[in-house]
Amino acid sequence: MTTFPALLDPALPPLSPQEQHAERAVQAFTRLGAAPRPTFPLALASVTVAAVAMHADLVARYSLLAFWAGIFASLALALVVGHTVSVIRTPRGRMVASLLLPTAGGAVVGMVVQAVVLASLSSGDSLVALKDLGGLVESTEPVSWILAGVVLGALPALGVSVFLMLAARALRRLVGNDAAEGFGVVFAGGAGLLAALSLAIVEPWEMLPLVAVILLAALSVLCAFLVDGARLGFLRHVWSGIVSGTHDHRRTTYDVVPADRFQHDPSIAPMVAQLGLRSAPHVLVRVDRRVGSYRSAAAEPIALIADTEDETTRPLRRRRVAAVGVLCGIVAGTALALAPYLNQL
Repeated sequence: MTTFPALLDPALPPLSPQEQHAERAVQAFTRLGAAPRPTFPLALASVTVAAVAMHADLVARYSLLAFWAGIFASLALALVVGHTVSVIRTPRGRMVASLLLPTAGGAVVGMVVQAVVLASLSSGDSLVALKDLGGLVESTEPVSWILAGVVLGALPALGVSVFLMLAARALRRLVGNDAAEGFGVVFAGGAGLLAALSLAIVEPWEMLPLVAVILLAALSVLCAFLVDGARLGFLRHVWSGIVSGTHDHRRTTYDVVPADRFQHDPSIAPMVAQLGLRSAPHVLVRVDRRVGSYRSAAAEPIALIADTEDETTRPLRRRRVAAVGVLCGIVAGTALALAPYLNQL
């Protein structure tokens, strides 16, 4: 059972439910977790690009099996590439991997799709004649037909490579306890917007993977919006620290101290990534208020923060506005793309 400091101190009244929630929130919203990974937004972007590319090549018209094979192969490739890029430590190596791995993998996926289409065009001993790449290759020549997948798969994968390179560059600059939310709103939300716009291009039988991308991206952005809201509430509670109308942090067990006290602690990250290290002159600390505790004279550093509540929370408020804009864009794009089909019902 969790016991809060105020319950052990008879001089202080019991904590309200809101204050108890703030006590628990520090574990969820200020903990230094794993750095954000590009795998999830990369998977969303890869599936979207694959669906649009195969629509342009009329893959689903000739073989739905080939279409879905391309979707699942692109998803598997994105998971492998995202994990590989995440474990590469050097910036140069990460950028090179971001460019080469999706392109090479896309070429393989393209050949797989071409091979499945070729198998679908076969009927007994006969083979349906079909041209591709503007008439440069024909299904009656299996080798050249399958090799055409190198071009058909690698070119769309270049767009995924650009997406991944931008993500890798962003990961180098994001340092803070809210880095995962900031990264997700931009890149997962961007993939969701791309999928929503792509709905207006593809055929009805090609929409399912795009709809899945839209739902997952919207859910990711919504989660970031809610987490940032909880983080805002926690920070406001910390900054207020009101006991009898005075700014006393005994109730919250948190305090704000100059960053100079912990200038030699390299493990402290900004509470909000956009603050940066230079613009965060104070440290949020937790102080043990339990009676008789040997830790009462010490302060546990949690995160770097700015001078005031407004400066600390401004990036969070701006990102919540951006998250709302992304969600509205996803909903509006999806509604416009589906409107012609809904009118026919």
